[in-house]
Amino acid sequence: MRLRADYRVLAVLAISMVLCLFVAACLFGGYGYLQLRPLPTPTLSFVDSVRATATGQALEIAAQPTATSTPSPTATNTPSPTPEPTATSTPEPTEPPADAATTAPPPPQPRPTNTRVPTPTTVPVPPPTTSLARGPYLQSLTSNSIIIAWLTSGEVDSVVEYGPTEAYGSTESDYNWTSRHAITLSGLSPHTVYHYRVRTSAQVLSGDNRFKTAAGPGQTPFTFVVMGNTHAGLHPDTERRYWSQADEGHRAAAGRIMAINPDFYLHAGDLTSYGYDLEAWDDFFSIEGGLMSRVTMFPTGGEQDGKSYYGGCPSPDCSRHETYLGTFYLPNNERWYSFDYGNAHFISLWINGSIEDGGDDISPGSEQYRWLENDLANTNKTWKFAFFHFPPYSCGPQGSKLEGQAVHPLFVQYGVDMVFSGHDLNYQRQVVDGVTYIVTGGAGERPGELAGGCERWPIFAEESKHVMKITVTGNTLHSVAIRSDAEGSEMDPFTLTAQ
Repeated sequence: MRLRADYRVLAVLAISMVLCLFVAACLFGGYGYLQLRPLPTPTLSFVDSVRATATGQALEIAAQPTATSTPSPTATNTPSPTPEPTATSTPEPTEPPADAATTAPPPPQPRPTNTRVPTPTTVPVPPPTTSLARGPYLQSLTSNSIIIAWLTSGEVDSVVEYGPTEAYGSTESDYNWTSRHAITLSGLSPHTVYHYRVRTSAQVLSGDNRFKTAAGPGQTPFTFVVMGNTHAGLHPDTERRYWSQADEGHRAAAGRIMAINPDFYLHAGDLTSYGYDLEAWDDFFSIEGGLMSRVTMFPTGGEQDGKSYYGGCPSPDCSRHETYLGTFYLPNNERWYSFDYGNAHFISLWINGSIEDGGDDISPGSEQYRWLENDLANTNKTWKFAFFHFPPYSCGPQGSKLEGQAVHPLFVQYGVDMVFSGHDLNYQRQVVDGVTYIVTGGAGERPGELAGGCERWPIFAEESKHVMKITVTGNTLHSVAIRSDAEGSEMDPFTLTAQ
């Protein structure tokens, strides 16, 4: 009985092993069969759900704004009519490799047209409003040109309207913005009156003014004035007595010149008392600006025009009269220069002190001396005049200056007729070797006393405030000094004939 039960156990184990082998065979055989053909998939099979998920992901990817790839065809999920596998199998299409995937062509782009894209325009910035700080004033007059200069409170462009009448008709412009303006008018007619005014491109700055161009070669008569030592810019608090006298004398001299209405005038130096300081020039133009807007002034620098009220020389260049040179627009290097008017030749020299004090070397062989000799040798004008600050011969407190005497031989050699200087605050006339020397330093503060002990006594001398008036008519010259008193009385009239 026990033995029979053991056989039953063995039989069950054997049957189990056979069943396991059969199941294994079916599984491995089915796997191999699946490798040969696709199995029909029920509608709700796992494979179908997987494919559906993949299809949804592909649709999401295709919806992205990127280049799309052509999807591989998928098998139709139609079940086979019989569940039995057939002997023939259709190979499953393989997906192309990633690098062989084809990219759909991009959508066609619109063809470019010839429509021009508008260029953005720059809206011009209107110039700001401004006002005149100085001027206008006339510079470097010739028979066919002149320079109009002025100063504004702000930086703007520069425009001059000019013509034979107040209707003007001509314009000269410089559209660079600046506060310091200088416009050259050229192509003018000799000895002709012109009207002018200054402005910006958007704003009129001055009223109507007039100037007269220089006389042409050989054209006479003409009149000019000489003055010196106006000494503008004295400080009223610390130099009250001298300041009031200087302003009084300066205003009287400017008024006298306005009454004479000359063709031009010369200034023999010391226009200011402290020419390095801008406020000194403000004082100068407050008195003489109206005159300079209608009559051209040709100046020479005095030793005071390079000094400062605040002491010493605050700049390495102040002894070179940098503020003076920045104020005027003169020929050549502006320190020494020459110009012609009618049948006369005028020479301005830089003789106003030692080199250390701002003067220039004038000794024989120096640059200025050689320039002077060459200039005199190349003029054939009937009349020759020279002007500078230090007097070669004077009986005033300042006395004769050797710097001025250094050029006397050239004046004699080339027939210079008259030489004007300032420095001493009085009037003197001397004649040395045929050259007439005039000291005319009476256009500012109190007159300086005459001193004894000079090498020669003047033909005429007087301690008075004054200006000089010279009229040239052909080969004849008439000179007279006019006192700056209310009557405008005359002194020392004389006549010269050209050599």
